[in-house]
Amino acid sequence: MLERAKDFLGSHKSYRQGVREQQRSLVYDDRQEHPLAARGAALAHSTLWRWLSWLGGLTRTMQRASQLICQQDPHSTLHQQVIPIDPRKYRSEQRRVSLEQAARMLLVEATFHEHFGKKIFPRFATGCGWR
Repeated sequence: MLERAKDFLGSHKSYRQGVREQQRSLVYDDRQEHPLAARGAALAHSTLWRWLSWLGGLTRTMQRASQLICQQDPHSTLHQQVIPIDPRKYRSEQRRVSLEQAARMLLVEATFHEHFGKKIFPRFATGCGWR
């Protein structure tokens, strides 16, 4: 999920292109016992949109992780980094803000991993109540 989100935000890809790899649809693993897997269902472009919306809404997790990073490295410039979003990826100001927050969450996650050698997901985010 994080790879797909990073790839989408860091490229000119559309949502539909974001759920494809080398011109092929991403499908559910048919080794799973799930109805979608059994019929070889492909990942919908709206799934990527929902993932990004969810990531953009993890403000408490992002704030707590940022605080720990700043405690560990008081000279961190994490809060100063500008994260531009391609204007073709949104139609409303609300969506632009949500995508920027998702991109910031991805940046915080990478910085957290770099500083502490641990990932935010799932344990740290669970401790923050997934908010």
